[in-house]
Amino acid sequence: MARMFYVTLLLLFVMGCATHKPAPPPPLTQSDVISMVKVSVPDDEIMRRIDETRTVFRLSSEDVVRLRNEGLSDRLVSFMLDTYARAAAAEQRRRDAEPRSSFSFGFGTSFGHH
Repeated sequence: MARMFYVTLLLLFVMGCATHKPAPPPPLTQSDVISMVKVSVPDDEIMRRIDETRTVFRLSSEDVVRLRNEGLSDRLVSFMLDTYARAAAAEQRRRDAEPRSSFSFGFGTSFGHH
């Protein structure tokens, strides 16, 4: 009886470990990207890592100038600038996909279906 308990406990533990998702890698910083450029990592690889880490950059005009002065290509800087627009669009799509309640509050909102 005790053996069956331990076998069941072991199975539950193993199943729990199998369903555990690893934590996503941390987002990259501007310094990370500059460092990769300095060691000649290709733009495509850097862009893949930005996507993989779901990094979103909010670059100021000063940031753009600094990144260009550090040797980043126009293509890479443009890609970094686009991360914010892509993230905002994805968030909007997520919100649009959420089911809406017929009883929401706000200006111009009714209580029921039209």
